[in-house]
Amino acid sequence: MSSKLIYLLILWFAWSTLSSGQGDSTKIKSPFITGLRLHYGMIISHSDEIEHLSDSEPWGVELDFAWHLMPTNIWEYCFCYPRTGISLVYTNYGNPEIIGSSISIYPYIEPFIGTQRKTSMSVRFGIGPAFLTKLYDEETNPENLFFGSRIAFIAILNIALNYRLNDRTNMRLAANYNHISNGAVKEPNLGINYPTFNLGIDHSFTPVKFEDRMKDKSIEVNPKKNRFEAVVILTGKDAADTDEFHLIFGLSSIYSRLVSRVSAFSAGAEWISDLSLQEKIINLNILDDSGEYIDHNRIALLFGHELWLGKFIFSQQLGVYIYAPLTPLDPVYQRYGLSLLLGDHFLIGVNIKAHRHVANFLDMRIGVNF
Repeated sequence: MSSKLIYLLILWFAWSTLSSGQGDSTKIKSPFITGLRLHYGMIISHSDEIEHLSDSEPWGVELDFAWHLMPTNIWEYCFCYPRTGISLVYTNYGNPEIIGSSISIYPYIEPFIGTQRKTSMSVRFGIGPAFLTKLYDEETNPENLFFGSRIAFIAILNIALNYRLNDRTNMRLAANYNHISNGAVKEPNLGINYPTFNLGIDHSFTPVKFEDRMKDKSIEVNPKKNRFEAVVILTGKDAADTDEFHLIFGLSSIYSRLVSRVSAFSAGAEWISDLSLQEKIINLNILDDSGEYIDHNRIALLFGHELWLGKFIFSQQLGVYIYAPLTPLDPVYQRYGLSLLLGDHFLIGVNIKAHRHVANFLDMRIGVNF
């Protein structure tokens, strides 16, 4: 149930993103653009357990639907004309019997650099649900340690070179880093990391002309320089050795300071109570020096970076454990998040915690913002 709520929240974020940039008081329209891409790539062997499957060569087809945002208020944030949209991707992993294929749909944001020129660069970030055709099964498919659940999520980072053929059509060559995981909601969950190259074409049904606007750096898009948040964290996952679902909850507090127009540094701390770890401790009879079960709670310090884009905050953090009686996979971990500000003092968000290439869990959060 927790994973389904998280996927719905991600899609709701997508709708909020798309609807938030479709116009402002200037009434400048954002042209609608469709695209077609062909992908070809490789699978990264990030664990010895899946090394024998990593010689496969994934290929895929992607349909893209986007708006190229033109309003003045969008330009003032990044001095660029970004795209926001949704992509539908079919990927065949080159091993139909064990790994199978996936169908993914992800919303994204994609700032463009030099959009007014014939050749431009762009960087895309997206996240959304993925449907998988082949799963781990102890008897019928024990080698597929990539996927433990039918529904997972995909996260992508894309860097593209765009060449404008005319005012309606654009050619595109890009490199993707793709990751699919279920956020450790159900084991096994090694996840799959597969970079791809893609070649494609974009088409707009109306002519697209990009105004060469001045960069007025005196405009403050984020007049508030400091931000403090306190959130409640909630999710769940299977215990490592059972199929029982266990609650994960916690608290986090973050202070961030704006250092440029939209970029901020952050620091804070979090406490996590993972009841699947408690189940593991009991099952394995892991005791402390006094003969009691070792504590399953964990406390960590967080340091990171944020992008303040209107009512959205994109965050990347490094966590360092300062209290973890049950030794974690690594002494440090990563967090990647997206939060939506609701008015002046409230927020909701989604966040993923990972140890290197392996997701620990995907969580929902709600809290206050000052």
